[in-house]
Amino acid sequence: MRAVIGRRNGSERRRFFRIDDRLRLALRRIDAGGSTHAFDTEALVDIDRRLGEIVAAARVQAPAVAELAELLSGKIDLVIAASGCADGSAVRDTFAEYEVDISACGLGLATRERFEADEQLLVELLLPPGPTRLRVPSRVVRCADTPDGERRLQIDFTGIDPRDQELLVQFILRRQGMYLQRLREQREASPPRPVRAGPATGRS
Repeated sequence: MRAVIGRRNGSERRRFFRIDDRLRLALRRIDAGGSTHAFDTEALVDIDRRLGEIVAAARVQAPAVAELAELLSGKIDLVIAASGCADGSAVRDTFAEYEVDISACGLGLATRERFEADEQLLVELLLPPGPTRLRVPSRVVRCADTPDGERRLQIDFTGIDPRDQELLVQFILRRQGMYLQRLREQREASPPRPVRAGPATGRS
């Protein structure tokens, strides 16, 4: 995990942590008129956001309610996917899983697609376990070729809703906590290393 500094509200700055993770997301190009040529999911995004806020609050105060909300969200997604609805399938078919490094102000990933610096994108993220859907206006910082034939894409979140940013911050903090917990468990499970005795010394 690494710390990065993001700009917020002009001169105000906030420190964010960046983590490595696997996430499902979609990258949509925005044309000059501001259109993504994709199904408009604003209502769905707002519902997902509100569900995410309820789940985050309930995890502490009422874990059973949080689990219920996550199950309902997952059930709704399955019903939409199984219905054959053009809307749902058009949105879901464009999502793919990526290895990402992500913070609340941007992300990086490997892709075979070429993007231009300063190109405007709409990044849609599915944050587990809900999943919570975030829809974030973004800008390409760089897209550099790599030796393995892919491209390293770096993206800034330029128009993230403050509520979405807070959901992303909480998601990253939870992932950090899980990672640290696994490290502690691995250390506790590892047998202690034997202490080697140094060479014997004596006085003549």
